[in-house]
Amino acid sequence: MVKRIPGLKELSRIKHYYGFKYLLNPDIHREIYNKCELRKTYSRPESLKVLDLYSGPSQHSLILNEYLKPRQHVLMDSRPDFAKHITNLIDTTSMELYKRDPYDWESYTDMVKRDKLLVPATKNRDQIHSEFLVLANLTGLAGEGLFMQWLACIGNRNWLQQFGLVKMLVWVPEITAIKILAKSGDQIRSKCSVVAEAFTNTRLVATTNSDSLKKFSSGVLEGQSPLLISASDVWPPSGKPISLLEVNPKNHNIDLDNWDYVTKHLLILKGTPLRDAFESLGHGGKEYFSEKLWDEPLLDKCPRELTSGEFVRIAALFDIWPFKPDIYMDFIDVFQESE
Repeated sequence: MVKRIPGLKELSRIKHYYGFKYLLNPDIHREIYNKCELRKTYSRPESLKVLDLYSGPSQHSLILNEYLKPRQHVLMDSRPDFAKHITNLIDTTSMELYKRDPYDWESYTDMVKRDKLLVPATKNRDQIHSEFLVLANLTGLAGEGLFMQWLACIGNRNWLQQFGLVKMLVWVPEITAIKILAKSGDQIRSKCSVVAEAFTNTRLVATTNSDSLKKFSSGVLEGQSPLLISASDVWPPSGKPISLLEVNPKNHNIDLDNWDYVTKHLLILKGTPLRDAFESLGHGGKEYFSEKLWDEPLLDKCPRELTSGEFVRIAALFDIWPFKPDIYMDFIDVFQESE
């Protein structure tokens, strides 16, 4: 029996939304799943496991469950009003509620190792994991920082990404999507967009139709053709626009320690030409890199103008520098950036 899908009017009666925002239009959710070609990626529903983080009103969860018919579908949410709502909503369905906070690392280790509620299969990293999908809503206050941690986990191959290249569909504030999708050369180019570019193929699937669309990098809207959703389909109605990102992890062979050191130091000076910014990598850096790159226009670029591939090349040169500093004695905060 198909479960009745509650609409916006009914779901808006949930007392607390805890600072999060949710798309509450069933037709748009179905459009999104079609646009992402989920049935093509997950063609064997009898093997598919879905983890739904901060599922909240869970309208999208019911629709996805009906759309993909996964073998297992776990909703992780510990917020009292939502947990009560979800318990009633998923009654008579195959979905399960795990009352834990998706912000806490232990929630995942307990789910997999202690409680063994959802244990994904481990797959090779030659294609997107075809038996495990993650959905999340990170539109709340701490969402951007948590999303950056998840991107780092893709590079490090830990957290849920230890099981393979696990696709994630993540709702974020529009400003976060703008930062993540910033291209080399953009004024707002920062560590988060470099990380996303290096370790994922991330695209904009849907976003609120708002006056701030012009803030996206040139070519993003035209090249990715996101669905434009009405602000009237988002609840609560007040506040800033939201966007849906499809995050497809990439396999990589990047030396993460050197790469992380190089990117975070250079991007603190993201508007400074490299010939001068290289000194931030260690005493003598300016002379060393200028000698290695003396005949290249790269020296005249600023860090914000670099592609992820150029950062990888610089990190490789840094690795063979005989007098490079001890990167493990570095105390600069990975999130220290001038936005």
